[in-house]
Amino acid sequence: MTLIAVGGYGRGELFPFSDIDLLLLHEKSVSDKLNSVAEALFYPLWDAGLDVGHSVRTIKDCLNDAAKDFFFQVAFLDARFISGDVALFSQLQNKFRKKFIDGKRREFFEEMTRHRDERHRHFGQHSYMLEPQIKESRGGLRDIQAVLWTSKVVFGLKDVASLCDSGILSQPEHDRFVEAWDHLIKIRNRLHYITGRRTDQLFFEHQEEIAKAFNFRPSQGLMGVEHFMRKVYGHLQTVAVTSDLFFEHVDEVLAKKPGFFSKEKYKVLAPGIVERNERIHLSSPELISSSPRTMMQIFSLAAKSGVQVHHQARKAIAENLDRINDEFRTDPSIAKQFLTIIQQQKNTGSILEAMLETGFLAAYIPEFGHLISLAQHDIYHVYTVDHHLLQTVQVLHQVIDTHQNIYSLLTSPQVLFLAALLHDIGKGYDTNHSDKGAKLAAQIGSRLGLAAEEIALLEFTVRNHLFLTDTALRRDLEDAAFIKSCAKKFSSLEELAALILLSIADAMATGPTVWNDWKNTLLLDLYLKIALVLDQKEGPGENSSLGIDWIRDKITSEFDNQCPIQLNDLPDDYLLNFPPAQIAEHIRHSQVVTDSVTVIPKDKTDHWTILIITKDRPGLLTKICGVTALNSLELLAAQVFTWSNGIAVDSLDVRSVYEQAHADQNWKSFTTDLSQALKNRLGLEYRLNNVTLPLAKIPSRELQQTKVVIHNDASEVFTVMEVYTENRLGILYNVCRTLTDFRINIFRAKIATQSDQVVDVFYVLDQEGQKITDKAFIEEIKQSLIFAASRK
Repeated sequence: MTLIAVGGYGRGELFPFSDIDLLLLHEKSVSDKLNSVAEALFYPLWDAGLDVGHSVRTIKDCLNDAAKDFFFQVAFLDARFISGDVALFSQLQNKFRKKFIDGKRREFFEEMTRHRDERHRHFGQHSYMLEPQIKESRGGLRDIQAVLWTSKVVFGLKDVASLCDSGILSQPEHDRFVEAWDHLIKIRNRLHYITGRRTDQLFFEHQEEIAKAFNFRPSQGLMGVEHFMRKVYGHLQTVAVTSDLFFEHVDEVLAKKPGFFSKEKYKVLAPGIVERNERIHLSSPELISSSPRTMMQIFSLAAKSGVQVHHQARKAIAENLDRINDEFRTDPSIAKQFLTIIQQQKNTGSILEAMLETGFLAAYIPEFGHLISLAQHDIYHVYTVDHHLLQTVQVLHQVIDTHQNIYSLLTSPQVLFLAALLHDIGKGYDTNHSDKGAKLAAQIGSRLGLAAEEIALLEFTVRNHLFLTDTALRRDLEDAAFIKSCAKKFSSLEELAALILLSIADAMATGPTVWNDWKNTLLLDLYLKIALVLDQKEGPGENSSLGIDWIRDKITSEFDNQCPIQLNDLPDDYLLNFPPAQIAEHIRHSQVVTDSVTVIPKDKTDHWTILIITKDRPGLLTKICGVTALNSLELLAAQVFTWSNGIAVDSLDVRSVYEQAHADQNWKSFTTDLSQALKNRLGLEYRLNNVTLPLAKIPSRELQQTKVVIHNDASEVFTVMEVYTENRLGILYNVCRTLTDFRINIFRAKIATQSDQVVDVFYVLDQEGQKITDKAFIEEIKQSLIFAASRK
C-alpha cells in the first residue's frame, strides 16, 4: 500500500478549510487489510475535524476512473507520495503517463480548454465582476492551476519559474503573475478565516471586512474597500490575460505542421502586418520599435477585418508602450484611426478589450489610466469603471440600431461614441465626476483634433450624461413648466439626441438590474416632450388642453355620453397617464366606493401592477406602503392621483421578495389587510416588525448613508422632497408615516429602485395647501426623514 496526497494537498496548497485529498493505493493482494488500515488512517483525521476527501483504489481503478473523469486526471498531476510502498507510487505514475500524457498532448489540451471555457461561462467570463469568484472565475486560482497543469503535460515544465526559464513568460510577466497569485492566496485564506468555512466568492460584506483587515483606508475620493477591490481586479486581470496568452501560445504550438507558415496561409494587410489563421500578426516584433504608429494600425486592421490580434503582436505592443509620446497622441492620422475603431460595429468590444489589456488605451489616453480596475462599490454596477465604459461603447451600437431616427439627427457621430467611452472619465477623483469628466473629455477631444463645435458637444454630453435619467425617474413629466425649464438646458436637437442615446446605453451597460421597459418608456417620454419644445412647435402647455379634451370625449363615449361624474374633477396629469378605456373602468369602480377599497392586480411578467381605488384620507399612501411590505411585496414605482371629488387612484409597480408567481400571491389577504388598515383596525407597526424576509433580502453589510434633499425650485406648485437610502422592505412605510405625522399631503410620488438603492421623490404641500418654505421646519422634516429611512 501507499498513501498519496492529491489535489490541493498534493500541490502543498492548503487553505484553512480546504479538503484533505488522500488516495490509499493498494495491490489486490492486501484487500483483506484495507478496512483496518483505512480506519486507522481516516478516523483520527475526521475526529480532528478535518474535511477529508478520501478514496481507496488499485492502479487499474485509478486508470479507469481517470479515463472517465478529467478532473481525476489533473488531480494525479499533483500527486505526492506521503508514505508506504514507493515502487507502487512510481508504477502508478508511469502507467498514468503512458496512458494519458505520452502522445496525448493535443487531446489533453483540448479537454483542458473545454473545461476552462465551461468554467468561465459558469463562474464568470470576466475578471472584473461585482463579486468575483476567487477560485473558479476567469483570472482566479483555477486558471493558474490550468496553466501549470498544461505546461507540465505539453512542455514537461515543473513550475511557474520554468515558464520564465523557457521563454514562454518574460521576466516582468512572470513577476506580475507570481505577485497576483500570492495576493489571491492571501485573499482566499482570509475568506476562509472570516466565514469559518470553505468560501471562494468575494461577496460584498466580505470585501469590506477584508479591506479593513488589510488596512485599506479611504483616500482620494475612494472608500477603502474600493482601493482594495481595485487591487483584486488588477490581480485577477493579470492572471486572466497571462493565462489567455499562454493558452493561445499552446494552441499554436500544438497546431504546427509542415506548411503552417506557407504563403498560401496568410494575406498581407499592410507592410509588416499579415492576417493568418484569423489572427493579425507582425512579421517582425521590431517593426513597432522603428514605427510606433504600427500599434494603432494593428488595432485598426483588426477592427476592419473582424479578427483578433495575435498574442505575440499584443506582447510586442505591451513592451513598446514607452514609444507612445505626445507626438503620437496628437497625430491626426492616428486619431482618425482611433475614432474609426470605436465606431466600428464588427468587434469593437474585443478590440477595445485588447487595447485595455495591453495597456495601449491608457498610454494613448493617459486620463484613462486613472480608471484601470477602478471598483464601484454598489450592487448594480456589474463592471469596474474601465470595463463599464468599454461595455457602453459596445451597447451603443444596439441602441442606435433601435433608434435610427434619433441617431440621424447627429452631424458628428464620432462625438457620441467618444462620449460613451469617456462619460465616466471623471470618476475616482474627490469631486463631481460629471464636471471633472467634462473638462477631461474636452482636453482629450482637443488632443484628438476635434473641431470646436464637436468639443463643445462632447463636453456637454459628458457633463450632463445623468440629467435625462435622473429627471425621468424623479420628476413629474406632466408638469409643462418643468419640461420647458428642462428644454432650456439644450441649445439644439443634436445635443438632446446625443444625450438620450448615451443615457440609454449607459443604463444598459451598468447592469441587468438598472434597465427595464418602464425606465425606457420614461426616458423616451421625457425626450419627446423636450424635443417638442426644442422643435419650436406647440409645447405641452399650449397643446395639452386639446389632447385632454379629446380624452374626455373618448371617456364620455365609453358611457354612451352619460358619464356618472364630472370629468373636470379629474386632474390633467391623471388623464394623460391612462388610456380612456382604463379611466372609464376606474370611474365605474369609483361608483361603488364608500369606505371600501378596490384592489386590481395585474401580471406584467417581470413585475406586477396593483391599481387601488378608494376615498382619499390622511395617511392613505402610508397605509398602502405598509400593507405592501406586510404582504412581502417590494415597491418599485408608485403613481398617486387624487380627484377633486375625493377619490384616490394609486397605481403601484411591485414584485414579490420571494420571487413567487403572480397567481401564487394571496391577493385576497392583501385586500383584506388594506381594508382593515384604512379602518384603523390593523397594527401595521407591530405587524411589520414580525415580517420574516428571505435571507437573500436581508442586508448583510453596513447600510448606505441616507440623504434627504428638500427644495422648492423643481415645481411651481409643490415642494419636492427626495429621499436616497438603502432599498429595504417597509422603507416607504417609514418615510410616508413621517410625512403623515407632519400633516404633509402627498400629491405625487415617484419611486426609483436600483437593486440596493431606492430614490423616493414626493411632491407635497403642507396642511394649509401651501409650499413648505420655513427653514427651521424644513430642517426638522429632513432630520426626521433621515431617521425614518435609516431604521431597519
